[in-house]
Amino acid sequence: MNIMFISNTGVHHALIAANIFLGRLHNPNFRYIKGFCDVAHDKSGFPIYIGEDNQSRKVYTLGVGKDVLMAKKTLEDLRDILGFTERELVIEPVSVPGESLIKFCSRWPKILGGAHLNALVSTYILRRQFHVIQKTVEDLQGRLKEMH
Repeated sequence: MNIMFISNTGVHHALIAANIFLGRLHNPNFRYIKGFCDVAHDKSGFPIYIGEDNQSRKVYTLGVGKDVLMAKKTLEDLRDILGFTERELVIEPVSVPGESLIKFCSRWPKILGGAHLNALVSTYILRRQFHVIQKTVEDLQGRLKEMH
């Protein structure tokens, strides 16, 4: 099984959700998570491999831009057209209040302090929304248990 956490970027709240899912993150001390706020990974447009859990489920993140729910529907339709099932690929959107500000800061030019601004603002917002991300992951884990 593959699990893809999607959000407006793949290196902010989707990355935090993936690390919570993998059991690597239990509190909002995530600023030093590998790849956090690294927008260069997002620019490729490809899913970012985060790791594998103890049940051999591969976990990815993907930044899909502004309309996360439309992207979810599109990815699910593509999955179905290609003949895969939800047991093979789960697509989980991750949304938090303030995500549009995170997206804005992640696009700020590096030469004008963009990397620092991105990390500062994202860390502040996501620490305050950590419980929302945890709840998203818990809900997914519950649905995965029901699948088996």
